Amino acid sequence: MMLFIIIVYLLAMLFIGWWSSRRYIKGMSDFLLAGRRLGFWLCAFTLAATHVGPGFCLGGGEHGYNMGVSGGWYGMACGVGLLFLFLTAGKFRELSFYTLPDYLEKRYGGKAIRALGALISAIALTGLVGACALGAKTIFGMLGIEGNWGFFVAAVVILVYTTSGGLWAVTLTDFLQLSITLIGVIIGAIVVLAKTGGMAGLNSMLAAKGVEPGYFNLFGMGAKGIIWVLLPTVMYTLIGQDFYQRLFAAKDARVARRATIGSGLLLVVLSFFPVIIGMGARALGDIESGAQALPWVLQNLTHPVFGGIVLAGVLAAVMSSADSLLTAATAHVVKDFWVEVFHLSTMDEEKKLLKVSRISTVILGVIAVIIAVVIPSLITIIIYSYITYTAAVFVPVIGGLLWKRATNAGALTALIGGAIATLAGILSKADIFGIPSEIYGAIVSLILFVVVSLATKPAKAAA
Repeated sequence: MMLFIIIVYLLAMLFIGWWSSRRYIKGMSDFLLAGRRLGFWLCAFTLAATHVGPGFCLGGGEHGYNMGVSGGWYGMACGVGLLFLFLTAGKFRELSFYTLPDYLEKRYGGKAIRALGALISAIALTGLVGACALGAKTIFGMLGIEGNWGFFVAAVVILVYTTSGGLWAVTLTDFLQLSITLIGVIIGAIVVLAKTGGMAGLNSMLAAKGVEPGYFNLFGMGAKGIIWVLLPTVMYTLIGQDFYQRLFAAKDARVARRATIGSGLLLVVLSFFPVIIGMGARALGDIESGAQALPWVLQNLTHPVFGGIVLAGVLAAVMSSADSLLTAATAHVVKDFWVEVFHLSTMDEEKKLLKVSRISTVILGVIAVIIAVVIPSLITIIIYSYITYTAAVFVPVIGGLLWKRATNAGALTALIGGAIATLAGILSKADIFGIPSEIYGAIVSLILFVVVSLATKPAKAAA
C-alpha cells in the first residue's frame, strides 16, 4: 500500500510538469521565475517548501528523539529566517532581479563579485541537491527497495518535471508536496499522542525512561545552543538564491512581503510535529539511533495507508527541496554566467535562453545524482560551500542595504576574506568557543567590509 501511494504521487508530479510546460512555459522568464505571476498562496507555500527538506522531517524526528521539545528549534529557525526575510523581500522584488548576484553587481559594480557569489552559490546548491537525492534513497530503503533503483526513479521524476515546467511546475508541486507533508507529519504526531495518552502521557512515559528534566523544556538545549541554531539558518535564508528566486517570482512587492510572513508562521507551527514523532519513538520504542525515529513510527504505529501518506510527505519534502535548489542553481548558470559574465546571449533571446535553462537543469541534476551515487563522501565537501557561501555573501548583501558608504573593494574583500576564514575553520576543525564557522567567518567578513570600504572610494551609485 505504501509503495502504491508513492507511485501515484510520482505520477502526479510528472503530470504537473507536463501540464505546466504546455500551459505556462514560453521563455526563460517563465521557466526561471514563473513569469513573475505568483500570488500569495503559491509564493508562501513554495518559500516554506524550500526549507522543508529531509533535515526538517527526518532530522526533526531525530532532534526530538535526542533533545526533546528543544529539538524543534531548527524548524523554528527556518520559520524565523523567513519572517526576517520580510525586511528585504519588498525592496528586492521591486528591483526585478533574477538572481542575488544581480543585486551584488548593481550595488557595487563589476563582474567579479557577481561571478564569485554565483559560483559559490551554484556549487552549494548542486551539492545540496545531491544530499536530497541521498535522502530519497533512504526513504525508498524504508519500503524495502534496496540499492539505487528507487533513488534513480525519484531523481528522474524530479529532473523531468523540473526541466519540463521550470519554476511553474516547481511551485505547483511545492504546493502539493507541502500539503502532503503537513498531512503526513500531523498524522504521525496524532498517532503518537493517541498511543501514549496525549502530551501528559508521553511525558510520563519518557520520564519513566529516565530522560533529563530539560528534555521537556523548550529551552533545554541552552541559550548558546539555540543561538547557534538560529543565527546560521537565519543568515542563509536572508541571502539564499533559492529563497530570493521565489520572491522575484511574486506578482509584486506586497505579495512577496506577505508570503514571507505566511510561510514563516507556517514553519514555526509545523516544526513541532516531527519533534513529537521523535519523542514518541523514544517513549514507545527501543531503537539504537534517533535517525530511526520516523521510520520506526511508520513501521510500527501506523496503518499502511497512514504510513504511506506520512512517507509520501517525507518524500515530498525531499523533492520540494531538490527542485527548489535545482532551479536556483540553473538561474546562476544561465543569468549570471551565460548572459552576464560570458555574454553568450542577451536577455531578449527568450526562446534560446529557455533551451539553455532546460539543458543546464538536466546537467546540474545529473551531476548531483552522480556525486550522490558514485562518491557520496563528496556531498559533505560540497556542502561546505553552503556554509562558506553564507559567511562570504551575508555581509556584502545585508551591509550593502544598510550602509551606503560600502564600496566594491570592501564588498569583494569581505566576500573573499569571509570565505577563506570559514574554509580555514572547517578544514582545521577549529573550535572557537563553540561558535559555528560561518559565524566567525562572517565576523571576519564584516571587519574587512568596514575597514576596506572606509579606505577606498565609495560607489558612485548604490542600489
